[in-house]
Formats: sequence, structure tokens, C-alpha cells
Amino acid sequence: MSSLLVNKSAFVGSSADNIADSYEFGTKLGDGSFGTVLRAKNRATGALRAVKLIPRGKVRNLQRLESEINLMKNTDHPHIIKLFEVYHDKINIYLVMELCTGGELFDFIVSKRHLNEEEARLIIVQLLRAVSYLHMHEICHRDLKPENLLFVEPNSINSLKLIDFGMSKMMGSRGEAMTTKVGTPYYIAPEVLTGNYGMQCDLWSVGVILYALLCGYPPFDGKSDTIVLAKVKRGNYNFNGAEWSGVSAEAKDLISKLLVMQPENRLTAEQALTHPWVATTQPEVELSLNLDSLQRFKSARKLQRSVLLCIASMCSEREIADLKAKFERLDVNGDGMLTFAELQQGLAGTSATELQELWQSIDVDQSGAIDYSEFLAATMDHSIFLQEEKLWAAFTTFDKDGSGKISAEELKAVLGQGAVEEPEPGFWEEMVREADKDGDGEIDFSEFIDLVDDRKMGRAMSRLGSQVREE
Repeated sequence: MSSLLVNKSAFVGSSADNIADSYEFGTKLGDGSFGTVLRAKNRATGALRAVKLIPRGKVRNLQRLESEINLMKNTDHPHIIKLFEVYHDKINIYLVMELCTGGELFDFIVSKRHLNEEEARLIIVQLLRAVSYLHMHEICHRDLKPENLLFVEPNSINSLKLIDFGMSKMMGSRGEAMTTKVGTPYYIAPEVLTGNYGMQCDLWSVGVILYALLCGYPPFDGKSDTIVLAKVKRGNYNFNGAEWSGVSAEAKDLISKLLVMQPENRLTAEQALTHPWVATTQPEVELSLNLDSLQRFKSARKLQRSVLLCIASMCSEREIADLKAKFERLDVNGDGMLTFAELQQGLAGTSATELQELWQSIDVDQSGAIDYSEFLAATMDHSIFLQEEKLWAAFTTFDKDGSGKISAEELKAVLGQGAVEEPEPGFWEEMVREADKDGDGEIDFSEFIDLVDDRKMGRAMSRLGSQVREE
């Protein structure tokens, strides 16, 4: 039987349907690169989202926009904004994303004037983890600034999300130098201004952000962009202000190792995460994982695992808060992925054979590491998977034509990109048979529910499912 490799990018759908049929738009949240961001509610599930509306007429570089979309589809990290769906019509392109209601880091700094070191540390750790993940995947953000960092919820400083990848660049394995002068004056690295730079430009921006967090103003300031950029080129800054009198030597040391004129001498994200100031405290989080959930995932069939991964990728921050904390505690080097050794920490006492089997089952895309959504899918409480709105959202992800049934062709359309090779005849039909109880060659919603509810408790058809059949 052909192998199937699936990651969360498979579930980011693209549709030419009228987005208003699926989403009810609310208030304006702000403006991002190229477009306006609106609050929206999914009409079928009630899920709240942020929708970035991009007028086609304002898109000068369609390739750059497509690159932003592909990048967001493929990133899978606790501190990078999630992309759920893409809609497009003749006038606009719509990016349906995770809703963040806690506001921008910029506004948080303004309201606080400056942060204490513990607050600053929490924010910088989250940012460095996101940057480390991006750089590990050869992605340079190129526009790191407080305006592009949002809190998922109000008064939740540990829920930071990096947004707006309109300026980001896939470096490729050769790591060729970038030449386009992009960024925001206060946060731009000096080498960007010369038109010859690499991913280390992001770490300069992190240094500027940390400086501003601790004192309330940027290290390179001025009344005009010209003045600011001239100061950036010189790279001179100091800790002379009264605000710095109580700041630790370790915090200043980290800044001084990020705001380095020569990129090759600047700390990388991975190195910065091991700096004494960053690593001063580790959250007290229970590392042991729910072995029952892991064993259920291990015994699941191919389609079952794919559906669980789909649902896990859609969950809100509130639902996964505990698992997110465990994932980050296990992720020792902060790269956003778990190695075998890191997973082992959460499964102390598990036999070597059992551990190896669990590892192979959780690593659904066989990448050699456990991605964030894979971890959630394997460890999440089963009651979350059985919530009606999540089951329906997952079902509609597979039911591409909206017929109320999932065919073998629709499974192929969603999961087919994960095949290692051209599947042998009957591969997708066999996957359908995993759930097809009535033998009609397709999966209806009741069969879909039973596929996820592997406890076979004889649950009655949910209200939502009944409505689907009636329609």
C-alpha cells in the first residue's frame, strides 16, 4: 500500500465561492500589507476569524502575494498566525486567519510606557522561537516590528503571534544574499540599506524591539525617516537614559549582541535562545503526556489520523493552552519541532519499543520531527475532537463540492499532495472504506463522526448532522 504523508497545509482550502455565503463580516480590525482586516464569523460553525481583504487592483506583485499565502499555509508554530482558508473572486482575495483580539505589541508598549524585564523576556522568548522556526525553514520575515506582533487575547502576554508575511522571503537551500531594500526604518538592519543581506537582518530587528520594550523608545530615533536611517547606518546607541538604570547587565548584553553591525557576528535566533537573560526562567509545566491519547492516535487508521490532524489545526488558543505549554517546554532548542529525544522527556518510563512506535505514528508527514499540529492531534483530549462545530468544519474541508458526502476523489484532492509516489489503484477507495458503513462508496456526516469517535459509543446523530441530511 502506498504511503501517505500529511501535514496541516493540506487543510488550508482555496475556493472561488462567494465568501459571504460562508462568513458574516463584522468590524474592521486594522490594515495590513496590501489590504484591510475584518472580523468575521463562520455561518456554519460560529468560529470567529480575521479576514484579510486584498483588492486585486492593488496587488502589484501577484507572485509575492502567492508566496505569502504559501508561506502561511506551510508554517506550523505556536507563535505564528494561522491561515485557515483562502477565497478569491474577480475583485478581491480573502485570507481567513486566526483572530487575535489582544491588540498589537506596539499599543501594549505605549500603554505601559516600558515593560519590566520579566514581561520583556516573555515576549522576546516567543518572538525568538518564531524567528528560529522561520530561519530553520529558510524563511526571512524582513519586517519584524511591534505592529506585526499581536496578542491572541487581551491581558494574555504569553499569547504572542507573528503576522504579516507580505515582505517575507524564502531563501532556498543556497542561501543567496537578498538585495531588495524592504522593512520599516526604526527596525531595519544596516546591511539591508546596502542591498546585500541575509536572514540575520531579522535578529537586528529583534534587538531593536527588545531595546524598545525595556525603555519605551527605539535605539535609532529621529524626526524623519532620513534621520532615522542615517542613525541606523552608523549603528550607534546607548543605555544612558534614566529608564536603563534598573535594567540588568544581562539584558543589555543580549541587546549588544543583537545590535551588531556585522551580521556574521550577530547572535542567531537559536543562540539568542540560549543567552543567560533569555534562559533565566523556565515555566513550571508538567511534562508528562497523556499516554491513552497517544496510544489511541497510534492505533488510528490513515484517514482517522488525517481527520484528527485537520481538527487539531483548527483549534483555538484557549482549547490548547495546556498542550501548547507542554510543547514549548519539551521543545528545548525552541525551533518549533520536537525531536525523538525531546518527546522522550514527556514519556518517561515508556519502553523503547513503545516509544519508537508512538514516534512513528505521531510524525504523520514522516519529516523526522514532530510538528506542532501533529503533537496536538496526538495528545489532545478526545472530547475536543467530538465537538459538533469542529467535526462539521473538518467534514466541509473534505467535502469539496458541498454535496454532504466525501468521495474518493475529494479525499485525493485534499490529501493527494501527501502521497510519496503515485498511489496504486484503489488507494483512495480503500481509505473511504475505513468509514463507509453503508457501502455506497462515499462518507456521509454520520459516518464521519463515527470515524472520529473510535470508542463506538453509539452516539445519536447530532443536531447539526441531522440538518445536513435534511437539506
